[in-house]
Amino acid sequence: MAKAFFFKIFFFFFYRILFRKLKTLRRSFSNRHAISYSSSVKKLHKFHTLSSHRSDDHDELSNAILIFNVERSLLKSSSMFPYFMLVAFEAGGLFRSLLLFVMYPFICLLSQEMGLKVMVMICFFGIKKKSFRVGTAVLPKFYLEDVGFEIFEVLQRGSKRVAFTDFPVVMVESFLRDYLQIDVVVGRELKVFGGYYLGIMEETKKKDIHDVASYIDEIIVTADQKGSTNGSDVIGITDFNSFCDHHQLFSHCKDVYLVIKADKRNWQNLPRENYPKPLIFHDGRLAFRPTPLRTLQALLWGPFGLVLSVARVAIALSLPYGISCPILAFSGLRLTVTKPKFPGPIKKPKEGGQSKSKGLLYVCNHRTLLDPLYLCFALKANLTALTYSLSRMSEILAPIRTVRLTRNRNQDSIKMEKLLNQGDLVVCPEGTTCREVQPAFFGDRG
Repeated sequence: MAKAFFFKIFFFFFYRILFRKLKTLRRSFSNRHAISYSSSVKKLHKFHTLSSHRSDDHDELSNAILIFNVERSLLKSSSMFPYFMLVAFEAGGLFRSLLLFVMYPFICLLSQEMGLKVMVMICFFGIKKKSFRVGTAVLPKFYLEDVGFEIFEVLQRGSKRVAFTDFPVVMVESFLRDYLQIDVVVGRELKVFGGYYLGIMEETKKKDIHDVASYIDEIIVTADQKGSTNGSDVIGITDFNSFCDHHQLFSHCKDVYLVIKADKRNWQNLPRENYPKPLIFHDGRLAFRPTPLRTLQALLWGPFGLVLSVARVAIALSLPYGISCPILAFSGLRLTVTKPKFPGPIKKPKEGGQSKSKGLLYVCNHRTLLDPLYLCFALKANLTALTYSLSRMSEILAPIRTVRLTRNRNQDSIKMEKLLNQGDLVVCPEGTTCREVQPAFFGDRG
């Protein structure tokens, strides 16, 4: 393997010397298979940050078909470990994530391709395909936080965008299509047997490359027929190593812009207000990006966190709110309460000090019991929580009263009416995790 690596470097060294002075030539796509690898790319540009682009480069990238690499040109960090750790933890559990963390030093000693295959095997082997939701519910948040603002602006100028990736397609396709409006995603699928992932990636088929080429040809022919320059040029954006590994894709490009690590370090993070699609809610158990160092910190903190959580639960269950809240705050628990600007409904007292009006209905946009508990601490009052799919064990351990709903509107409305006569309620109308801009809709029927 060392000899193969040496000859590869030797070949690319002389390739750059012999062909770096080639002038740009226009080439039709009909004879792409007859052109040798040495002439597959006409002109290599060094890709700088957006502010250092020349005006003619701006015009060249505008309305072109852009082919780019996800890991090497779109994301600021080239490390794949955090994303595989998210898959291992969210889809596989603590043991699988611990195994990936322990194996990672040995994975770093392997080649990039072999290390990728090992991480795929650890994270995906035995995961049920039908229930795999990490790629659509968890990973997009962390991908968006790692996107460079400069490259994002460049991609927005293109008429069509083609992304290729070393990640399994199931990990990135939802992020690229739903959040960045990428037209075509080229990558490797995972092999499935009996509805479960085998942890093995399929090789990229020549048919996939041919389909992308046909897609590009179709756009160019359509643009020529309409007499438009929109989509008439194909521009590649990647780093040098990826360009060499995927030369079949970049052989269709008029120009290729190279991304270097020094430029990526100066990129800014993509602001949230510039997200093409709003990221309303993050459905995941990890709130931080699990880099190797932060994963180590989380694993070391785990035993202490478990003891602390047990102590907090004991305090919350055994002491009244007036006493437990200061103690919990001293233990590090932080709860921010924002009062509404408008006054809430006023309960008019009856004779004898009893309340005349019904109880209040509070609405949460999440389905776990933690939200009603935090609401109780904020109000310093016990509420009745209406639940849908809470486990029996959670209902037993809950420090507040819980009532299970049936998802039948008529039956649930009657039950809620009776409970409101007894006191205040808290409910999650969606019955599931909310990811929409408007979490709840109340019609005239309830």
